[in-house]
Amino acid sequence: MPKRSFQALLLAVGLLVANISWARTIVFQEGTPLPAGGLYAGTQDTEIEAVDSSTSFGTKISVRTDLDYSGAETQGLLGFDGLFGALPNQIPPGSTITSAVLTLEVFNSSNVPIGIISVYQMTTPWSESSTWNSLAGGVQVGSETVAVADDAHTTELIASTTFDVLPSLQAWAAGADNFGWVFLNSNTDGMEFWSSELATVAVRPKLTVTFVPPATPPAVPALTRHGLVALLVGLTLFGWVAIRPSARRRSASRMPSTPS
Repeated sequence: MPKRSFQALLLAVGLLVANISWARTIVFQEGTPLPAGGLYAGTQDTEIEAVDSSTSFGTKISVRTDLDYSGAETQGLLGFDGLFGALPNQIPPGSTITSAVLTLEVFNSSNVPIGIISVYQMTTPWSESSTWNSLAGGVQVGSETVAVADDAHTTELIASTTFDVLPSLQAWAAGADNFGWVFLNSNTDGMEFWSSELATVAVRPKLTVTFVPPATPPAVPALTRHGLVALLVGLTLFGWVAIRPSARRRSASRMPSTPS
C-alpha cells in the first residue's frame, strides 16, 4: 500500500474512533423490563399531609402536592432505588450522566389558579412509611433538600408531564446519597400523579437516564450522526488518495514514447 494511502487509512480510522458514542439509556419504571432482563422494582413514593400528620400514605395509588389540602400543606415524595452499581441493569459508578428525565402521569392538574410544581433533590432519608411528623413538620427546602430545584413548571393539563432531574443524577453519580425528590406546589389547587402502586404499569412514574460509562464500552457501539459523517469523509479521502497514484501510472503508460 502506498505511504499516502496508509496515512489516509489511519486518518479514517482515527476519525471513526474519535466519534463513536458509547452512550447508553436505561428506563427505570416499576414493573417494566430492564435491558439485561428482569423487571425494575425499586420505586418509592408517598405523600405527607400536615392535616393528617401521623398517617403514612405509601400504599396509595396516587401522590399529591398541595399548598392547601383541607386547610394544610401536602408534599409528594418520589425516589428510585438501586440506580447505581456494577450490575448490568445499573448505572456504573463514575458514569457521565448526559440526560435524566422524570415522567409523571398527571390526572389532577394544578390550575385554579395555575400553580408551579417544583422538584427538589432530597438530602434527608425517608420511606413510604414516612409521615409529616416523622419528617419534623414536613420537608424544609435548604435543610432537607438542596437549595435550588432541579426543575419547576406548571402542570395545568391532565396528561404526561416531564421534569428535568439531571442535576440530581449528576450529584448521585458523583457520590451523593440518592434520597429521591420532594414535589412542592406553589398554590392551593392540588396536583396529583399516579404512583408506583397503580395497577396500570404504563402510567407509573418513569425515570429515563442516558449516560456514558467510565471505562468499558458496550460490545456493539453506536455511531453518532457526527461519527457517521466522519467515517464517510475518512473513507472518501482514503479512496481518493488510493486511486490517484494508480490513475497517474495508467496515464503515464498510455503516453507515447519520445522518438530518439
